Amino acid sequence: MQTLSQKLERNLIDFVWSLWTELGVAGVIRKHQQFLIMPEELVLLTSVLTKSDPRLRDEALDWCSKYHHFISISRLRTIANEIGILVSEPYSLFAATLNSVSTAHWPLTASVSPLKFVPSGKTKSPQFENPALLTFRLRSLFGVGARADMLLFFLTQKKNSFAIADTVEIGYTKRNLADILENFVRAGFFTVSPVRNQKRYYFAKQDQLIKIVHPLPTHMPSWRNLLEVILQLRSCIQQMENKSEGVRIVELHNLLQAIEPLLQKLHLRAPPLQTDFSAYWDSFANWVLELSASLASGFLPQQLGAQNA
Repeated sequence: MQTLSQKLERNLIDFVWSLWTELGVAGVIRKHQQFLIMPEELVLLTSVLTKSDPRLRDEALDWCSKYHHFISISRLRTIANEIGILVSEPYSLFAATLNSVSTAHWPLTASVSPLKFVPSGKTKSPQFENPALLTFRLRSLFGVGARADMLLFFLTQKKNSFAIADTVEIGYTKRNLADILENFVRAGFFTVSPVRNQKRYYFAKQDQLIKIVHPLPTHMPSWRNLLEVILQLRSCIQQMENKSEGVRIVELHNLLQAIEPLLQKLHLRAPPLQTDFSAYWDSFANWVLELSASLASGFLPQQLGAQNA
């Protein structure tokens, strides 16, 4: 019988395979035509899953060997450093291997030696007009970097005004983002108004930009927050599955408290603490598997419920 960790791993592998297939990798199943793809987070998530599926690693490396110039090295480095130990070694192994077979110069966050790898050449040219590849359309128009990714951020948000602090999760320095926003204001893309002690920015020409880069995908999660939630849950489950029930409950409760701000940003709600520890663990396990299965099916969890209503 499979453990919770094994079931979660299978769902995550299915999720990642489908995303790469949407990008042109030689995969079989495509369920994410309407699910925004962020390549930096996808690379990091892929790297931690490769021990469970080496073919996934090889085909992802094949894609990256051809199209690594669409990856933001600055953003990749920032996110890898912020997440730290959960991705440091597997990401560095992926990056070192890619660097050894291509013209890429991805930064390493750990000391590793590259794997022996020969690209398969099976990757097909990605179809940037597909909804899921909105990031790549923007980067093709505005360059790979903070400009394109800031516009993407504003397109994916439901709020109509933002402060600089709201944009930090994009993965660039606050100074860089502030300079770009000021240039967008000069160009008439945004307007700015002082509110108390901060500037609030408004996307003045959102409709015009959407006409240029449409179609937008239906599902546009905050990938930065989603990645950390997935990695934290995965790591915690792997470490505590063989521990006593009492220890598991304490570690689980601590984890859910730590990631609660991320869950709120993603509009996710973990099961509440129960006095019956066995029932609490079961409800948590069901929640994790429902979350990962819905992602593997091409939906955000709350939108999955809406689809089935």
